[in-house]
Amino acid sequence: MSELEYGPVEFVLVGFSGEAPDPGVVDAVRELVADGAVRIIDAILLTRNLDGDIETIEIEDASAAYGLEEADLDLSGLAADEDIEYFAESLEPGTSAELLVVELLWAKKLASRLAASGGAVLASERIPAPIVNEVVALARAE
Repeated sequence: MSELEYGPVEFVLVGFSGEAPDPGVVDAVRELVADGAVRIIDAILLTRNLDGDIETIEIEDASAAYGLEEADLDLSGLAADEDIEYFAESLEPGTSAELLVVELLWAKKLASRLAASGGAVLASERIPAPIVNEVVALARAE
């Protein structure tokens, strides 16, 4: 079997107050892309105005303004309307978020090798960084 064209993909919703992400967040995403850890294959800016209405902007239409000018948005539109609606539900009025569709490039080779050998990932669960850090701090304090 040949190498898979794409590795595992995750939706990541990055929230912030106001209408644009903090420059530090933009820089962090740029670094991950530049380092080859991830590829951003779709991105949508979601804003819930004070009336509760959701506005969306496909980032490919304004990629430089959101730090994604180097992103490979060749699958722009991969996030379906249903996905966008699902993630938009969590936004409070007056807040915004970037919905990133992120390919985990570090896992692509593993996924290809598993597929070639008849293996499969049976489970995967992400533990948020604040929880990991809290548990480690508690363990070190004992």
